[in-house]
Amino acid sequence: MSARTVTLVRHGQTEASARRAYSGRLDIALTPTGHEQARLAAQRLAGRGIDGVYTSPLVRARDTAHAIAAATGAPLTIEDRFIEIDYGPFEGLDRDDALAEFGQAFADWRADPFGTTVPGAEPLADALQRARAATADVLDACEHPLIVGHQGILRIVLIALGELAPGDYFGRRLQEAEPVVVQRPSIA
Repeated sequence: MSARTVTLVRHGQTEASARRAYSGRLDIALTPTGHEQARLAAQRLAGRGIDGVYTSPLVRARDTAHAIAAATGAPLTIEDRFIEIDYGPFEGLDRDDALAEFGQAFADWRADPFGTTVPGAEPLADALQRARAATADVLDACEHPLIVGHQGILRIVLIALGELAPGDYFGRRLQEAEPVVVQRPSIA
């Protein structure tokens, strides 16, 4: 089987995403707004032929994925490789706080996220390797899969699909619980 489309959905709102903070591996819940966003996304995706829902193991993504799987009738698979990027020392900080605390190291990472390593954080090249492998498996398993994840890892999935250049990593913002459909996906 080979995927004809793949749909990417960022989880609904959390307290951290509402303030645009790096939440990475922190396992934080959806806000009431986030649950409503997940419900609305699920309604929009019902009847669209989704035949597999794959999600990060973190609760904010799992709760969003559960709503979508229930509405579409598609089986749900927790895929650990879609866990969010480990932002290390930036976890819990918004951009202003990270810049104030880490200065040039943070600025360098924002300017060149694939070329700059941050002690304690997952290198984006490593995240790309795991996302590329997980995405290839998903594309082989379903005709119309859906992946629920996080801002960072879904950007990485877009890079793996050739839909985003690595240098544009920070230039693409994925809205909460807004489906992004990629036609005729293939691993780049």
